[in-house]
Amino acid sequence: MKLSLHIGTPKSGTTTIQQFLKHNRALLQENGVHVPQSAGASNQRRLAAMFLNDDTVDDFFRRLKLQDRVERIAAKRQWQAALSAEIKAQTCSHVVMSSEHLQSRLHEPEAIRALSDYLQDRFSDIRVILYIRDPLDTIVSLYSTAVKSGSRLAELPLSPPDLWANIVNHKATIQRWQANLAPAELRLRLFQKDDFVQGDLLADFISAAELPALDYKRPKRANESLDRLGLEVLRRLNKDIPVILPDGTTNPQRGNIKTVFEAHFNGGAPFLPSAEAVAAYDAAFADSNDWVRETFFPEREYLFTPKTRNMASEDALAPGDLDEMAAFAAALWRRNHKRGTRKKNRT
Repeated sequence: MKLSLHIGTPKSGTTTIQQFLKHNRALLQENGVHVPQSAGASNQRRLAAMFLNDDTVDDFFRRLKLQDRVERIAAKRQWQAALSAEIKAQTCSHVVMSSEHLQSRLHEPEAIRALSDYLQDRFSDIRVILYIRDPLDTIVSLYSTAVKSGSRLAELPLSPPDLWANIVNHKATIQRWQANLAPAELRLRLFQKDDFVQGDLLADFISAAELPALDYKRPKRANESLDRLGLEVLRRLNKDIPVILPDGTTNPQRGNIKTVFEAHFNGGAPFLPSAEAVAAYDAAFADSNDWVRETFFPEREYLFTPKTRNMASEDALAPGDLDEMAAFAAALWRRNHKRGTRKKNRT
C-alpha cells in the first residue's frame, strides 16, 4: 500500500489542502484513494501527537485535557490502534494524510523515527510531500496567526521564537526528515504561484500526491492573514479581552472575535515589517535557502523569486487613534456579549 504524507510546512496552504481532501474524501475513496478520519477529520493532528515524547504536553493535549501523563500515553496508544485498524480495513491501494504539525512539532529525531517505524510496518511505499515558503513571508503570516490567537506583540521579533525558526529553517527540516524517515521519498515543492503546476496550489498537490484526475470540489480559501488595520486593532483588543483570564480559564467574552476579524479585515493594506526585521530575517536564513537551492534546485539563480520588499514607514496609523478604536471595539463587543448572555438566560 502506498502513502502520500503531507507534512507542511505551516503557512504554506495546508488548510486549503486539508479542506480539499476532506471535501473530496468520498470521491477519492471511490477511486482507490483513502483519506483517514481517525487521526483527524481535516488536519490529521493526532498523527503528530501520537509520536511526541511522552513527557511533552503541547496545546493540543491541553485542549483535550490530557495533561496527566498516564492518561496522555493511553490516549496516544488508542489513537495508534484506531488508525491501524482503519488502514487495515482498507481495500484502497493509496492512502493520503496531511498535517503541518508533523513538521512543526516533531523536532526530535527519535519522534520521527518512531513515526517512521509505525508507517513502514503498514506501507510499502512512502512519499513525503513538503512545501516550503519564503521565510519572511512565512514569519509575517505566523505573526498574523499569533495575533488572531491572542498575542499582543506589536512588531516582528528580530530573533524569531524557536517554533517560528524551526518552521522556516528549511535546511534543518529537510535534513532531519531525510535522516530519520528513510527510505521514504521526499517530494519538495516551492510555495509560490509561478512554481505551482498550472499556477494553482491544488493542481500542484494533486500532481505531487499522484491523485487521479477527477472532477474535484474546490474549497474556499481559508486561514487568510489579517490586513494591517485588523492586526493593529486586534492586538490592542487582545489586551482588553484576553484569550486566557488571570485564573487560567478561557475568556467566554472572546466568542467568535477571530472569525469576525477574519471576515472584515482581509482586504486592506497588508502588515509591513520594519526594515530592520526584513534585513534580520533575510540574513538569518540565507545559508539555509542557499543549501536548499544548491541541493534540490541547482538550475535556479534564487530559491525564492526575488521581490521588492515593502517595509513599514512613518505614514503608519497613529497609535493613539488605534488605541481609541480598539477601546471602542472592546466596549461594543462586551455590550453585545452581555446582551447575548441575557437573551440566552431568558430562553
